[in-house]
Amino acid sequence: MDKKELISRSKEGRARTEREILEMLDHPFLPTLYASIDAPNWLFLLTEFCPGGDLHVLRQRQPLKRFAEPAVRCAR
Repeated sequence: MDKKELISRSKEGRARTEREILEMLDHPFLPTLYASIDAPNWLFLLTEFCPGGDLHVLRQRQPLKRFAEPAVRCAR
């Protein structure tokens, strides 16, 4: 992630929080974080590949920018 872009969009805290959460959690529904690199101009998060992109982008593509209830219900 380009740090200048994060700063211009006030997303630095969100990126930092995402990294911290991925460092703490080991869950089959979250991508594994293998490494993070905090360079002067860039923040890199090395994660496993997630086909289809991230959850935020997928949600933005949904009608009314929401997932339908059946799509998010847990089957028991």
